Amino acid sequence: MRWNLQGWRMAHTKWKKVRPTRDAQSEVGEAIGLEATEVKFSRTWAMPNSDTFDVVPIGDFVRSYLMNAEVSVDPFARNNRWATYTNDLDPNTSAKHHLDAERFLIKLVGDGIKADLVLFDPPYSPRQISECYKSIGLEVGMKETQSALLYQRARDAVVPLCTEDAIVLSFGWNTVGMGKRHGFEQIEIMLCCHGSAHNDTICLAERRLPIL
Repeated sequence: MRWNLQGWRMAHTKWKKVRPTRDAQSEVGEAIGLEATEVKFSRTWAMPNSDTFDVVPIGDFVRSYLMNAEVSVDPFARNNRWATYTNDLDPNTSAKHHLDAERFLIKLVGDGIKADLVLFDPPYSPRQISECYKSIGLEVGMKETQSALLYQRARDAVVPLCTEDAIVLSFGWNTVGMGKRHGFEQIEIMLCCHGSAHNDTICLAERRLPIL
């Protein structure tokens, strides 16, 4: 089958389905073309820091969204107090609450809180999760160190907390984020390179899609 490029449009890396033009339809029959929705993309460099938001370009990324937010939530805040509601499992940090992230988010929902911005900066690896638990004297098993399970539980708890047009900022080593499964679309990606053998920090902004 030969494809007519009139049925394809590209901008950055995100795609959504759209019906091809008449000319394209004549070439591909019932095939569905793709039209891009623009995702802002940038790459920067900065020295690494265990406190993510103390990395200057990452802090700037967060503040650019915080300045337009009315109610913000940070379930993995450590010592950062930028958000309206802050939480960290470690009681030695300056976060206001010290609960498991999922329990914290469920508590806010039960209190009737609605957030238009959520900062999602969990431990990035099983090793980091293990270190967080051990640092406060908690036993760590295989279940506790499964980062995918931690992210899933927390992200599931984020959704009922969000306003209809909420934005979630996710930080880590991939762009999975909230995803379409939770009803979000990507609007910005920033890679922060740290040099040497360090992994880049991937900063992802997603907006909640309209509820139909």
